[in-house]
Amino acid sequence: MTRPIDFEPLAAVAGPLRDVLDGIAARFGADVRISRDEQLDCDPFRPAGAPSESVRWEYNLRVPTPPDAAEILLAEVVPALTADGWRATDRSSVTELAYQFQRDGTNLGVHVSRDGTGDVVVGGSSRCVPTGA
Repeated sequence: MTRPIDFEPLAAVAGPLRDVLDGIAARFGADVRISRDEQLDCDPFRPAGAPSESVRWEYNLRVPTPPDAAEILLAEVVPALTADGWRATDRSSVTELAYQFQRDGTNLGVHVSRDGTGDVVVGGSSRCVPTGA
């Protein structure tokens, strides 16, 4: 279950991100586990105790790797997100297929191990939202 977001401007950008990531993860299987679902400060160098000037929501999921994970990523996920206006960047390496996507300040990524071990990792972060602090 996702964590509630009590800051409405952040909820407005985090909700759609969660929906997109949930949909991507579901393409790889039903056993989806949330590994991160939280608000983060956009300024990692902000002094301790100083109020956040902007925040983002980070949401990450893990799914056991199905045998056709690479095909799902390349034949379904990449074309669907690209058609929906996401800009794709191939960050693949010798050990994994990895795509990053950006749209309107929101980032997401999908990682699939080339040897089929581990989990498919689907995650992203919303654009930064000013807090008014």
